[in-house]
This record gives sequence, structure tokens and C-alpha cells, in this order.
Amino acid sequence: MHGKSSSRDIGISARNVTLSLGAKGAATEILKGIDLDIPGGESLAILGPSGSGKSSLMAILAGLERATSGEVSVAGVDYGPLDEDALARARRGTIGIVLQSFHLLPTMTALENVAVPLELAGRGDAFAAAEAELCAVGLGDRLSHYPAQLSGGEQQRVAIARAVAPGPEIIFADEPTGNLDGQTGSLIIDLLFERQRANGATLVIITHDPMLAQRCDRIARMRDGRIVSDERVVEQPGADQAQ
Repeated sequence: MHGKSSSRDIGISARNVTLSLGAKGAATEILKGIDLDIPGGESLAILGPSGSGKSSLMAILAGLERATSGEVSVAGVDYGPLDEDALARARRGTIGIVLQSFHLLPTMTALENVAVPLELAGRGDAFAAAEAELCAVGLGDRLSHYPAQLSGGEQQRVAIARAVAPGPEIIFADEPTGNLDGQTGSLIIDLLFERQRANGATLVIITHDPMLAQRCDRIARMRDGRIVSDERVVEQPGADQAQ
């Protein structure tokens, strides 16, 4: 059914995906026939204004929302026949998600915020793996700090460490710099790309920022629930030098 060899070639595949919300008679069409292939290891920006459907598309590709119709396959798994539990199992360890709001648990330290999900997933080395990932994002001296003791940029670093620690094939980032100032946001994006490369992961960034979109390999522009263009980013000399 799904060739194991091809699942890494095409990390994400969507065919004629639609999403309608509301009662049948008065349903609102959010997505209107999305076709998209994202090869494994590629970075893609889904760019569009607020209300264009980009976050809804991410939710479907990440298995958080069900498409009304169409086909979605992620990391070689067809989402179509899966129930909620099976979707959750398909996401676990395969998909990492970074959101605009950091969604850290306030009663847990930075280390616990990263380690506990790993522990719940059955990792015997959860705390060692969490510490290694937090060190990799520059928070080795903040392990025992609670979210309220961390800056916004530091909290987003914890969120990135939590998303990346399981070694996911695919990382989704929905407006990951939306709550950060420009300089902090730029550092966070550098870090996100660095962790993507370290893992050989596919990275999908949802953004309304054209400058951020230009950092990716490809840009798919959305408007009114449709992809209106999908093109590769032309390499800029020295553009990939940022650490």
C-alpha cells in the first residue's frame, strides 16, 4: 500500500482536501480543494493573510483536524481510515508542533515540560534526552526554571525543544514568532531551521510574514481557502549563513 521507501520522499501529500465548518445548510467553506506534496527534509512556508485557511490546513496535515473530503497522507500513513486514537498514535514521535502561544505547563520546570511527554511516550531516557535538547537550544542553565521565570524567547526555545526532542520526521510551526519582538523572533527562526537540519526533518511554517517565508525552500501562498501559487525560493547569496 505505502512503499516505505517513498514515505520519506514525499513527507506530506494532500489531494483535493476540503474543510467545511457549521451545519450542512449553512456550512462555511474554509478549504476549497487543496493539492500539496512536500518532500521529506524540505522546508515549506504556507503564506497568507489572516483568514486565508493556512492554520486550518496545518491542523489537517498535522492530524489535529479532519478534512471534510479529500486524501491526506503523512510520513507514509493514510489519515483517511484512522479514528481519533489512531491519529494520535500516528502523530506521536512523528510530528512535532510549535505554536504562537508556547503552551508550556506552568507548574513544570523547563526540563519537565520537555521530558514528561517523552516519558509518557515510553522513553526510558526521557530526562537525559530532554536535557540534551534544552542544551542544544541554549537553555542548559535554565533547566530548573519555571515558564514564569523565562522570557518569551526562552519559553519558545523550550517549546521547540519539546517538539524536536522525540526526533520527529515533520515539524509544524504556526506563527512561531507571533508573540516575540523582531530580534528575538529572528533568533528563534534561526534555531528552528538549525534543529530541522540536525534532525533531517520536514519543516512546515505557517506565516503571514513574507521575509520569514523567504527563508524556506518553497512558498505556497494561500488566499480564500485555496493555494494560489507554489514556487521554490531562489537562493540568495549568503542567505543561509545565519546561525
